[in-house]
Amino acid sequence: MTFLESFHLNFDDDVQEAIGIFISAQNSKTESSQQFGENDLIACGGCSGHVIKCIAIREEFQNTGLLSKIISYFYSRMKKSGIQNILIYTKPEQSEKFINLGFNAIVKTENVALLESESDGISRYVEKIRERLPAEINEFGCIVMNANPFTNGHQYLVDTASRQCRHLLIFPVKEDRSVFPYDVRLQLIKENIRPYENISLLDGSDYIISAASFPTYFLKENSDISRIQAELDLTLFGSRIAAPLRITQRFVGTEPYDLMTAGYNAQMKKILPMYGVQPIIIPRLEIEGKAVSASQIRKMLYENDFSSIEKFVPPATYHFLISDEAIPIIQKIKQKML
Repeated sequence: MTFLESFHLNFDDDVQEAIGIFISAQNSKTESSQQFGENDLIACGGCSGHVIKCIAIREEFQNTGLLSKIISYFYSRMKKSGIQNILIYTKPEQSEKFINLGFNAIVKTENVALLESESDGISRYVEKIRERLPAEINEFGCIVMNANPFTNGHQYLVDTASRQCRHLLIFPVKEDRSVFPYDVRLQLIKENIRPYENISLLDGSDYIISAASFPTYFLKENSDISRIQAELDLTLFGSRIAAPLRITQRFVGTEPYDLMTAGYNAQMKKILPMYGVQPIIIPRLEIEGKAVSASQIRKMLYENDFSSIEKFVPPATYHFLISDEAIPIIQKIKQKML
């Protein structure tokens, strides 16, 4: 941590593996290393899931191949574990270094650049979606949804949006950092939208950036991290996903509880119109004077208040929540809220 701090970098809490490169007896007498003692740390790197992060190299050892060694180490290990596309978030001014190592730029904002190891990863993802869409429709609406879990509020948003556009696309957040796993969330969305004929449920992807997985190690301590994350996510969505898929509307519910989500919605109003996408804010559904939210359902699960839950979720969600399959998820909720 102290090593990273000397570069004005932070250590991301979710790092799963980290490596360090140290001065060895063999190279301790080289010109660049004379001011350092044997076994001094000169470079480090880390990874979390499919993201390489927390890279730092002492200035005296930059341009000596250490960056390539760090990237190669994590690249080979991640590929062996079955990860197909590896991502790197970095400062925009540092992105060229990673491009020279074979990574490809996806999107860049004032504060962040995002690169991927596949040469056409996002293009193939968008093309795969395009092949599934009705050819006769020229414009689409969309919702990006975590659904942790799917509530009557989500149902209301889907129902309202489906009546305001000819065809609605739903992008589930793929990042598996929610209490309800991705496959469960996807299945609940699928079951709850089954009656609608003008909705396509799409595959989640690494290109819908989760606030939980967004790295912060290279951002200044006083940075507005949630705003920077929102800018990157929305710029990526608008420029690389919405534009080629002819998405012209993005529907979202009002956010009375979570300040970060409310800030995200504010950024959406500024950024998406630049890419021809109109944000449409739908008033949040209220039941018994309360705005319906997934966090509210998780709290009810913690309290075993299933009689209340039944009022706030559609039947498909309720049937799952009272099934044996939900038991480990509910136990996890209770452990987190202790």
